[in-house]
Amino acid sequence: MQSFGAFGALTLLLVSGIFNGTSVAPLKYAKHSEWENLWLIQSIVAMIILPWLLVWATVPHPMNVYRASGIWPITAAAGFGFGWGIGTLLYIIGVVMVGMSVSFAIILSLTATLGSLFPLLVLHPGDVHSHRGHLLLLALAITVVGIISCAYAGAERIEDSSGSAGQRAKQHFWRGIIICVLSGIFSPMLNFAFAFGEHVTTAAEQFGASPLWAPNALWAIAFSAAVGLNAWYCLHHLGWSNSWHQFMAAPSENLVAGSIMGALLLASIILYGIGAEGLGAWGTSTGWAINMCTTIFAANTWGLLTGEWKGAPRRSYVLLSIGLITITIAIILVAPAS
Repeated sequence: MQSFGAFGALTLLLVSGIFNGTSVAPLKYAKHSEWENLWLIQSIVAMIILPWLLVWATVPHPMNVYRASGIWPITAAAGFGFGWGIGTLLYIIGVVMVGMSVSFAIILSLTATLGSLFPLLVLHPGDVHSHRGHLLLLALAITVVGIISCAYAGAERIEDSSGSAGQRAKQHFWRGIIICVLSGIFSPMLNFAFAFGEHVTTAAEQFGASPLWAPNALWAIAFSAAVGLNAWYCLHHLGWSNSWHQFMAAPSENLVAGSIMGALLLASIILYGIGAEGLGAWGTSTGWAINMCTTIFAANTWGLLTGEWKGAPRRSYVLLSIGLITITIAIILVAPAS
């Protein structure tokens, strides 16, 4: 993988970020589908079908791999995968409630900072008072400032609303902000699945999997643990909102758009792994920062293109710009501390 060189690795990281930031854009264009229609298909494709197809294609003797891994690494991967599944479900609800721009900025900035800070607190609590710990704490503080700025930027879009409808819209928006924050807290658990389930990856390499593809054995477990909650909520919401008729009225639109969402999400994760591997020691630091920043700015580009900020006052754009710049600084600070 080193043959890609630094330029090739950086390109893959950028493409990964673009794919991730684009992964929910089909929601904007599927005119005959509710979000639960598409997220149900996305969950099945991205968390069950494609991960296990990749295991079958890239990991020799997978059953032997799982037997050799031991029960605790598999349990850890599944447990943290379930936690990540909570984060992904809250993520799509947050996107629907507050839009791509604000939701991605909040969720990914928290994922980037907490994903590095939590393992430090759990595995190396003494390092909190080190230079690395201070950087992460500073990044978290800056992230909070950026989140507040982005949240108020989104709130400014509906500030001119009046009456009971306007009040409900504001309450709906701030509930969405809380959901995005909760998603940002749960979403880093995918990193924990990777860290605490590393014996699965090691076993896959021992049975002949390439170091590049060996993590697929781990991802399949984590993703499978996440799909149940996501699918259950979507099915519940389909019945509750009575949107089954929309699901059945446009089956091709649902299947195609949902599958694209799932493929983009999984491709972004795989390309990030390849790009990070190509950067070597810099992959999980500089590569992570590049990927997160690209994702946030790609999502905000889609937010602008799809009219999320249409008619918003100038102060909304100012607050959003301040928030994005602040979050970028925080992610850059996370890089050398990762």
